[in-house]
Amino acid sequence: MKVRYRGEVFEFNEPMSVNKLLKKFSLTRGEAVVVRNGTITTEDELLLPDDDVRIINTVSGG
Repeated sequence: MKVRYRGEVFEFNEPMSVNKLLKKFSLTRGEAVVVRNGTITTEDELLLPDDDVRIINTVSGG
């Protein structure tokens, strides 16, 4: 799968859960949203090698 994050593209060839992908980038679900093929995912969804994935940091603060 192609994963776009912070202007870079990363490639992974094995299926993995959204949660596992976030861990690879040292992120939690509260810090980022994962979009697969244009649709926001849940953390237990399985990402497949042919998916186009974007990781988008959430904004917090006051």
